[in-house]
Amino acid sequence: MILVFGGTTEGKQAIEVLEALQLPYIYSSKTAIDVALGPCGQSRFGAFSVEGLTQFISKKNITSIVHASHPFAEELHKTVAVVAEKCKIPVYRLQRAYPERIQNTMIYYVHNYAEALDLLNEKFTGKTLLGLTGVQTIEKFESFWKNNLSYFRILDRESSKDIALQSNFPESQLILGYPNTTIEAEVALFQQKKIEVVITKESGNSGALSVKMEAAKQCNIPIIIIKKPALPTSFQLVKSKLDLIEILKITVQ
Repeated sequence: MILVFGGTTEGKQAIEVLEALQLPYIYSSKTAIDVALGPCGQSRFGAFSVEGLTQFISKKNITSIVHASHPFAEELHKTVAVVAEKCKIPVYRLQRAYPERIQNTMIYYVHNYAEALDLLNEKFTGKTLLGLTGVQTIEKFESFWKNNLSYFRILDRESSKDIALQSNFPESQLILGYPNTTIEAEVALFQQKKIEVVITKESGNSGALSVKMEAAKQCNIPIIIIKKPALPTSFQLVKSKLDLIEILKITVQ
């Protein structure tokens, strides 16, 4: 049995691979989501502790992990690395494509949320912010948005809206929906809301990072990008579905 950590575009790709190879798998996500599984798949949701994941792997006879969760799922990365080493099973990290980092006076790369907040308060006080970092990060920027007009785009889900409102973020300043997939749509949003600075995560092309960067460039708006965290060195990086197929053919079948 293979354990897949998903909730992403790459998670769907992993499903396609495992169904094509007719390998049994369990698809795991942090929250309950709609995902189309084939006959080889089962699903479960909920965060794992180290102990919980260890017990799950033993109970379900997991022999390998396909790790296709979000690049910024740092706690999960750590948990998977610890448990996989403990249980002596391989972790195949299905990578997404990332645009090349660009040296530009309008692009600011930072290492974490704290650096991003410091930069906002230092350089962009009085500017209208568009936050594209996810609903879980709204509270991290509270000291800025309480004093400066800010918008955050979040998924149009009741659970996401509840998290935003629990942070006391103004509901009228929430933009509900998925990331725009075209530069034109993103530019239109920036212009409609009169955005003066954008903050996002280095979430790769699956997270429409290239679209956000190009839209900011066309609007001459500075963009702050939080760099993706480093992955544990024990993960075996897999660049594509085809590579994953070849690896699994050799190691599992």
